[in-house]
Amino acid sequence: MMNYPVVCFINPNSTESMTNTCRETLDRIAVTGETRFEFITNHGAPEAIQGAEDGELATKAMLSLVSQLPDAYDAFVVGCFDDTGVWDLIDQVRRPVIGIGQAAYHWASLRSQRFVVLTTLAVSVPVIRESIQRQGFESYCLDVVASGIPVLELERNPEESLMILNDCIRNIVDKHGENVAIILGCAGMTDLYTDLVGQWDSLTIIDPVAAGLRLSSVLCHG
Repeated sequence: MMNYPVVCFINPNSTESMTNTCRETLDRIAVTGETRFEFITNHGAPEAIQGAEDGELATKAMLSLVSQLPDAYDAFVVGCFDDTGVWDLIDQVRRPVIGIGQAAYHWASLRSQRFVVLTTLAVSVPVIRESIQRQGFESYCLDVVASGIPVLELERNPEESLMILNDCIRNIVDKHGENVAIILGCAGMTDLYTDLVGQWDSLTIIDPVAAGLRLSSVLCHG
């Protein structure tokens, strides 16, 4: 039996249903090569990561969690759009680590060169802007827009969330035109991706969870 690369996808918040949603995203996308994925939840973290304080708590718990995992993974994906703890985790594991925000920025810059991030609450905007600047994507990013939807409401009230996100996308298109990628700036939006693409088939909409899964597989086979 061949030993295929194994990627550990970490949901850095403690909401198990969000981990399951990210696992379901893997079922609808294609990844490079024969890669296995394992999905784990960071149970010592807040239920949702909304702002820098939540990110710090989640990072501490995630580093502790990973230190107890078997040394069997070829790469890691951190499933928070803020790229929570990515740089600390790289230092700890000394192997490829990719955040879903990071993956989405690369994907969007290759697809259209200009992008707008559509995220959840305003408290997340400064963290996302700092991450974009740190990673060198500032010249590609036209705006970071807060929808006002709390992270957990994306799952609890998907129909209302879709209505709000559609209104936000309409405003982005009115302001920047259709020749711009729109990045869904939260892992919790992955379950709404198919509906959004169905309603905005002329736009480039980036699902960060899908981007992270695909690029982590490429890293394992590069």
